[in-house]
Amino acid sequence: MQRVQFYLVSLIASTSIATPTLAGSLDVSLTLNNETVDLTAGTIPGLFGDGGSLITEEELFAVNESLIAADIQTVGHLSILLAETDRGLALINLFGGNDGSAPGQPPISVLGCQLFWEGHDTTMVNQDSGGTWTVSPAGDDWLVGAGSFQWQQGLSFEAMALTELNLGQNASFHFNDLGMHNMQEQVLQLITFGDSGSWEVADTAAFTNGAIEIDAEITNAVPAPGSLVVLALAGFAGPRRRRR
Repeated sequence: MQRVQFYLVSLIASTSIATPTLAGSLDVSLTLNNETVDLTAGTIPGLFGDGGSLITEEELFAVNESLIAADIQTVGHLSILLAETDRGLALINLFGGNDGSAPGQPPISVLGCQLFWEGHDTTMVNQDSGGTWTVSPAGDDWLVGAGSFQWQQGLSFEAMALTELNLGQNASFHFNDLGMHNMQEQVLQLITFGDSGSWEVADTAAFTNGAIEIDAEITNAVPAPGSLVVLALAGFAGPRRRRR
């Protein structure tokens, strides 16, 4: 089972963010397989602006096209990126992608997903190609989202996002390969908004025994102008207890 650990450091100013490189942008310090990678959140204009729980087809394509335009391959990957959206800081998971080159009718790929987090339901999903997503109480102040996402590799794709990330919040992700086809060996790719002004692949990881587990904790970081937020992701076996 692949263990993934990374730390997202978010510098949030009191004013709205115009571009990912201006003061008040969202910076990320990431540790993957004991290697540290610095990430920066980008902004995809108008993303998640309708306030609902569904990622629209237009928003799904906007995320995919933003990466394709930066020469990042989305087909055969699970792509994770941090973005400032109309629903605040969001951790976006793009499952597969479309580069316009898929021949015929590829077989259906299925990914299992389970998410534990504190707070209210701020998840958003796109399951236009099929799947299920159900959110239920999981104890005091905890929720669990569980379901599956399916797509035809290179032809269709789906997404899930955890939005409105806040200080003191904890979250845990669990991904299972339930029958995915033609995926890249380094299936997980972590995306940063680089100094060049475009998205870049910061690091990658593979499935181990068909699973990747991610544990997230948003805590206070070292003092800095504005509010500094740290989101730490590591291997988990279920929801972690809040640290005292």
